[in-house]
Amino acid sequence: MKLELKSIGYWSLIKISFVVNLVGGFIIGFFFALFVGFFLSLADKLGTMGGMPIPMDEIPSIGLLIIIYPFLFGFFGAVFNTILYVIIAFIYNVGAKVLGGVELEFGEVAQVAPAPTPTYQPTPEPYYQRSTPPPPPPVQPWPSEAPPSTEPRREDKTPPPAAG
Repeated sequence: MKLELKSIGYWSLIKISFVVNLVGGFIIGFFFALFVGFFLSLADKLGTMGGMPIPMDEIPSIGLLIIIYPFLFGFFGAVFNTILYVIIAFIYNVGAKVLGGVELEFGEVAQVAPAPTPTYQPTPEPYYQRSTPPPPPPVQPWPSEAPPSTEPRREDKTPPPAAG
């Protein structure tokens, strides 16, 4: 299936590019502030070790850089890049009317069936390992009459007399 991109809508381009550039500029500004702050603190340390002293009164603190740079990069990046994208879209739209748009060819992808899952076949266990304990020995029933006791029966509950 062939499709042709004949024009780019300005309003949708403005909305998307402004938000994307705002977020991207904020992230880039944060990392730039860390980078600049690292080198400014390194230059301050080298200045105290006998190098050329840097007037630290004019350089903002690292915390201030981390707060200011992301907002500056985000806002100005979003504004200027959005203006740049609108100019590029205008040039493309004029060129597409005169020369024709960009042709894109799309094709259907054959959907491949998933591979069958292998069936589980347990491996035989070695003879010395058992997965279950052996069965208990068979139980013998008690005889119906118990054998007579060899001790004499005592009818009374008194303890036997003490020897000695």
